[in-house]
Amino acid sequence: MADPLRVLTSPVRVTGGLSLAQLVTLVSADAVLGHARAAGRTVEWIAGVLTGDLASQLAVERELAREGLDRAALGRDDFVDRARAIEEADRIAATEMLGRLGIDLDLASGALDADAVAVAARTAFVRLYEAGLLTRGERVVNTCPRCATVVDDVDAAAGTATADAYTVRLPLATGATLDVEVTAVELLGGAVAVAVPPGNVPLDAVEIPTTGRAVPVITDEDRAEAAFVTPAHDGADLELARRHGLAPIMVLDGAGTVVEPGPLEGQGRYAARATAIDLLAAEGAIGTARTVEESVLRCRRCGTVLVPRLGRHWFLPMADLEVLAADAVRQDVVSVLPPPWSDELVAAAGQRGDWCLSHQVWAGQPVPVATCLDCGQAAVSVEPAGSCGKCMGTLVPDDDVLDARFVGAVWPLALAGWPADEDGPALLAPTTVLLVAPTGLVLWAVRMAALGLRLCGAAPFACVTVHPAVDPFMYLEGVPEGGGPDDTAVHDALVTAGLDLDWAAATAAAILAR
Repeated sequence: MADPLRVLTSPVRVTGGLSLAQLVTLVSADAVLGHARAAGRTVEWIAGVLTGDLASQLAVERELAREGLDRAALGRDDFVDRARAIEEADRIAATEMLGRLGIDLDLASGALDADAVAVAARTAFVRLYEAGLLTRGERVVNTCPRCATVVDDVDAAAGTATADAYTVRLPLATGATLDVEVTAVELLGGAVAVAVPPGNVPLDAVEIPTTGRAVPVITDEDRAEAAFVTPAHDGADLELARRHGLAPIMVLDGAGTVVEPGPLEGQGRYAARATAIDLLAAEGAIGTARTVEESVLRCRRCGTVLVPRLGRHWFLPMADLEVLAADAVRQDVVSVLPPPWSDELVAAAGQRGDWCLSHQVWAGQPVPVATCLDCGQAAVSVEPAGSCGKCMGTLVPDDDVLDARFVGAVWPLALAGWPADEDGPALLAPTTVLLVAPTGLVLWAVRMAALGLRLCGAAPFACVTVHPAVDPFMYLEGVPEGGGPDDTAVHDALVTAGLDLDWAAATAAAILAR
């Protein structure tokens, strides 16, 4: 590669402190750069830094809680100001810690809240919309009641929780009963049908206990046993209900509180579960009960159990876009080091579902969308329009924000001057390397390449290098009150994580040989 060699590291989260995995990424990059400089090369290193994400929101809310406030009382503008201040302070602290480890890096230069990055993110959204790739629709997504936002799969931790599974007895017109086992009895108010395997029972209508509503019994080839269909809180149930023309009934709101009219209204999810059990027992509708391990997803930021909820969001289908990135690797337009990782990238590309781009984190980059109060028309534009282009009515900006990782995926294009310089990414790509952790190969490298190829005809880098693997969810201990981190402990943690400096020498040699 010719000089200057540009090295980008995938965006890291510094709010609340660098994770061990993110620190290893930065140390790995510094080691590669050291070998390149020793070979007489001129090197530029830019490290992406996430802003306006869940970590920032949680940090502000914890600060407000200590003051006896919440974000509603503070207001959105002041909340954003606090988030930016915390992010800046944490960037400074992380920069100082890296300096004590001998790493000279300006984290502020790669922050995603820069004006140029914001313009690039809005432009990317608008162009994807104009190309017919972005869709706005009603789908079930995981939401965090505590953080009050959509939670991406990457920010969700899979686990289990002990729960009681109850057999609910539903009388049929024939005099028999249809037994349905359920753990989330608080969602019975949202049941619009009972699904059974083909040939299981004669099709009939049954009454949902505690609601007084009759719902149909429908067949579903994917069911091994009878189950309630709650389309407002289950993606598969939503598709089934749509095929049968059944309208969803929302039970839980964004805070995890029951909003469906009835005896449970106003109760929190688990309080409503206890009440529902009592009501079912009073009706004689409960049969057997057994203790089970219930699969749950938790928000990685706050630990709250996520609630699947139907909502209106913006989605970007990624399968075809990721195939573009895989093709670039197959054709050696983008190389992957070490070479075995190229097979991993190609195999993973195209396997992800649609990407939900609209979140509800207050400090994020706003979606470039406004809605007309008069005709309901959506206006999608890089800069806010003064009035509706259809009826000249008043436009109100949407409250949603862009997923911080979408902003991060567009960040390399902004660094190359896009969209003002449409050819910038292609011109700089031959001398640009992206360094990622193993988990970042698909999370960052594929998405960045895919968006670059779709938006400006070029991936924003010619080489992706993957540093040695570490556990991505091991975090450094918190910084002691009034003091800095123990640099010896940081160094020991890196050694424990298996940072291989021999890898850095070999990687630098392979990059320079391109």
